[in-house]
Amino acid sequence: MAGMKRFRFGWYGDGGLGERMIQAILAGRKTATSCPAYDPEDADLKAGDELELVDKHGSVRGRLVVDGVEVRPYGSFDDALAAAEGVTLAELKEKLGFANGRAIRDDEEMRVVRFRLAKP
Repeated sequence: MAGMKRFRFGWYGDGGLGERMIQAILAGRKTATSCPAYDPEDADLKAGDELELVDKHGSVRGRLVVDGVEVRPYGSFDDALAAAEGVTLAELKEKLGFANGRAIRDDEEMRVVRFRLAKP
């Protein structure tokens, strides 16, 4: 679909993390992602948006629909959110605990995007 926003997972040198995330999304094990709220990428997403799921090479791997976007403090991350991200809470905290050269504070606002695979 021309003009559809791209939702990229992975980057060169990620050690395969992006591909593992894509596989978890395609298998239905990952239905959310999060980042610092100040991160401008994907800041304009809203429920109902359709996105192309894209790998680090720019290949479209599927289509997603945004179910919701929320902003919440990093310290409020819990097992339910970790499960939606396809990891344990400890893994989620380790993955997100450091951004832009510094540790994330518990009171720092994070943007959580919940999504689902669109039917082909």
